[in-house]
Order: sequence, then C-alpha cells, then structure tokens
Amino acid sequence: MIQQYKAQTGMVLITGLIFLMVLTLIGISSMSASVLTERMTKNFRDISTAFESAEGALGDGEQWVQSQTSAPVPVSTCSAVPCKVWTYNSLGTNFWSQASSWWQTNGIPFSSTISNVAEQPFYIIEQFSFVPYQLSPDAQSKNQGYYYYRITARATGETTTTNAIVQSIFVTQFN
Repeated sequence: MIQQYKAQTGMVLITGLIFLMVLTLIGISSMSASVLTERMTKNFRDISTAFESAEGALGDGEQWVQSQTSAPVPVSTCSAVPCKVWTYNSLGTNFWSQASSWWQTNGIPFSSTISNVAEQPFYIIEQFSFVPYQLSPDAQSKNQGYYYYRITARATGETTTTNAIVQSIFVTQFN
C-alpha cells in the first residue's frame, strides 16, 4: 500500500524561527541591562570613593584645628603656601567650584596618601566667627570664647570628572 503525503507548508520551521528570534531579543535586552547595571555600579563606586576621600580630608582639617594650643591667625592673602587658616569669605563666596589647580595652590593636602583616586584631596580652613563667653569688651579682648571654623574639603574619585565637596563647621576653644 502506497501512502500519500500532504504537502508540508513549513509551519514548524516558521514557529521555531519566531521562537528563536524572541529568545534572541530577550538575551540581547538582558545583556544591555547587565551592562547598564555595571556602569551604574562603577559610577556609584567612583562617587563613594570621592566622598570618602573628602570626608578623610575634612577630618584631617578638624584634627589640625583641634590640635592647636592657641587660636591660629587667619590670613586674607597668602604669601607662603600653604596658608593654614583663611579669614571668612576672603577666598570668595563659591571658591569650592574652582579648578583642581586652584585647590592645589591654596588648599592643604591630605596628610596621607589615598590609593585609587585621580588626585589627592585638599582642604581649606576659614575662621568663620568668634563668640566670646561674655558679651563684655574685656572678654572679647582676651579672646576667651568659642572659635568657629568652616572647613571645606575637595576630593576626586577614580576619574577627575567625579568630585566631592564636603563642609563642616567646627567649634573649639583655646583657653
């Protein structure tokens, strides 16, 4: 007995190719998502490195102020770099947006070396204000009271395009 076959239209082949195309698109989109996640992770690590470096420099500046036995004399212009303490607003109102070269000239470098950063962090100390213990001319002339310092630190991450600027107001007394 001879069997007769119907003509095949290739429906299984077309279905298989469509299924393969859908799987390919899913694979490509998951690879793109993976690459995007990797870039976001690298940027987050870069920002975290810059922030932690700036925090270290900020702590370095606070430690320097705290280690002083008498109030340091602030300057408005610097003749011998690095100047330790600046008068408030003598550097301008937005000096933190200055370029890296400005910070290297006017700032104080971090006391240690940090690895995996494009540039080492710097900090600047400004004498923010002085509040005497008593509001009498005698107390103010003796410089007895609280000294307020604004400490600003700038650091970079693994690339120079990632910057972190942090500030603190540090209060101490020297008497």
